[in-house]
Parts: sequence; C-alpha cells; structure tokens
Amino acid sequence: MSEEDMRKREVINEKRSSTYDSPFSKKTTSSSRLATYIIERQIGKFICSFEIHFAELPLIIIGTIILGYLVNPTSRNPFSKFLFVAYPIGSHHDHTKLTKISYGKGLWDLCLISFWVVVFTFTREAIMQYVLKPLGTWAEIKKSKLTRFMEQGYVVIYYSISSAVGVYMMRQSPYWYFETKYFWIDYPHFHLSALEKYYYLIQSGFWLQQVVILILNLEKPRKDFLELVAHHVITCVLIGGSYLFNFTRIGNAVFITMDFSDIWLAVAKCLKYLQFPTLITDSMFVLFMITWAYTRHYLYGFITYSTVFEACLPDINPCIWDPLNGYWLHKWTRFIIALGLMALQILMIYWFVLILRIAWRVLNGKNAEDTRSDTEDDEITPSNPTNTKKSD
Repeated sequence: MSEEDMRKREVINEKRSSTYDSPFSKKTTSSSRLATYIIERQIGKFICSFEIHFAELPLIIIGTIILGYLVNPTSRNPFSKFLFVAYPIGSHHDHTKLTKISYGKGLWDLCLISFWVVVFTFTREAIMQYVLKPLGTWAEIKKSKLTRFMEQGYVVIYYSISSAVGVYMMRQSPYWYFETKYFWIDYPHFHLSALEKYYYLIQSGFWLQQVVILILNLEKPRKDFLELVAHHVITCVLIGGSYLFNFTRIGNAVFITMDFSDIWLAVAKCLKYLQFPTLITDSMFVLFMITWAYTRHYLYGFITYSTVFEACLPDINPCIWDPLNGYWLHKWTRFIIALGLMALQILMIYWFVLILRIAWRVLNGKNAEDTRSDTEDDEITPSNPTNTKKSD
C-alpha cells in the first residue's frame, strides 16, 4: 500500500476517533457509557489499523508459511498442510478409464482453506491497488467511483477463472452439462482428484474471505447488507455440508451457475465506470440478465429438483446411512442441502425482481442505472437494483 493511501487512512482513523465524545467530558457518566466508548473506540482503531496493513499482514503470513515449508519440503512438515492437498488414498479409474491419484477428506483440509483466505486477502488488495487502481486513474475514473471500479474489476478476474475451471472439471465428468442423475450414481464421491480438491477448498477460502470483508465492512456499504450476509452464510454452510456429505458434484454445478452470471454484471459496471457508450453498457446488462435467468433459475432449478426427487431413487442410488464409510445420503441430509438451495433461490428471486425493474427502465429508453444512498454511487447492481433516478 502506498504512503499516500496510508496517510489517507490514518486521517480517516483520526476522524473516526474524533466522532466519539469522551465519557469524561460530561459531569455524569454511567458505566455502560464508559464501556461503550472504550469498545467503540478500540474497535474503530483496530479496523482502521487492519485496513492500513491489509496487504502487508497477509503477505507476512504467506511468506512465513512458505519459508517454513522450504526448511523441510516434505509431507511430514506441518506447513505442507497449508500448501498442498492432504489425505492421498492411492489411485482409481474415473469414467474416462484413466488412472488418477485420489484424495480423501479430513481436518487438515482446514489448513489449506485458511491459507487461501489469507491468499485472497492479499491478492484482492494487491490487484486492486497495483493493477486496477492505476488503470482506473489512467482512464480518469472519478475518485468517488474508483473504489467500485477496483472491486468490480477484481470480481471479473476471479469469477472468470473460477468459472473456467469449474466448466473444465464438469466437462471431464460424467455429469457434464447438468446430467443430474450422475450427481447420485456411484455415490459417495469421496474420491477427488487433486484439481477437484484444490478447486473446492480454494472456493471455500474465497467465500470465507468474502464473509470477512462483510464483517469488517471493507467494501462500500450496500442497502441490501443483511441479504448479502444471509447469502454468504448460506453459501458457506452449503459448501461445508456438500463437502462433508460427499455431494461435491452438486457443489461444482452450483459454483458454475453462481459464478458465470456475476462476470457479466461486473463487466457491465466496469464499462460504465470507463465511460463506454450507454448502448454498450445497457447491452451488457441485458446479457447479464439473460445469463442470470438461465444459470441461477433454470439450471439451478434442475439442481434443486434433483436433490429433492432424484437423490434416493432405488434404480439410481438408494439412501444409505453409513457415515464411517462415506455414506451420508439420508432423507434429512438431502433435505438440509435442498433447504439451503431453496433459501438461496428465494434470495435470487428477490434480486431478480429488482433486476427486472431495471430492465423495464431500459425498455422505456432509460439507462440501466440506479440511485442509491449517499454512501453508494450510481451503478448497475443485482445486489440492489432498485433505484429509479438518473444520476449526475
């Protein structure tokens, strides 16, 4: 982080601190007022300090883990658990008849997840500050919108990579293009290739890091903050549940339906900040709306249907409860996953209704823009596409 950015954040810290009235400035002070003052002031200082060192601290942690591993680069080194997938269980033949090394699951997987939470914390800040910020400055994006441009640019990069990897994995699998019956055939699917396991654990790290961003309020605030929190929490529960219950094929399918549509929204926002013609940005928004409807409602609906109605069909795979051998397929486990999927669908329907309102504006010859609260800028967004006024 540059010295200029550090000075700016220190000024913000001072302003935040100055907003708190000292409890000793008044003649009468209750103990609760004193406690509130201390807690708020210290938390404010901690968050500002964390923001100032948001790239440096993760880099130190990453460097320490890598150096710790290089001291003794073997699987016996505990630091290896943070860098490489654990629990190799030999080789197996997949549906292509090729022999692949498989990996099981266990508590050591938490080390790799936590490592990638730190990696994403660093890479997000590094890409935003040293790649996207110079690009936005060169493009003369307004300072009030530069942070949003950086955030959405990072989204484009991450979801493009995650979608490509997810589609590649599905293409190599028997459930290619949402052949949902193969979610359950040959269950349990506890044999994961190195790529499949890395992909799943890295995605877990990404979503946990998103929760951290929300908790620490590291992105510009949104009106739908509670909906986003609910979305992220449900997503993390589903990821953990699907991994534990050996429903990773469903998990990959859900990742693809979620990630792919987000690319086009972020692209539309970035083009808008770069002041592309309205026709181009509106067209990109329409493309986003189509992909959202197709992936997050149509394809996602097949996944939910399969979880409810295909999971325990006798001719596909009967329900067997034997957790010690990886068989978690029981009525209550599949309904837990189904309820989580339905809860996400409710949130997505809510957002899609708001998206349709913006589409209606486009059809009426207006821009796909929305005017939100004073803390937010005028942008296209599925998170809160509710505004109806054109911004300056």
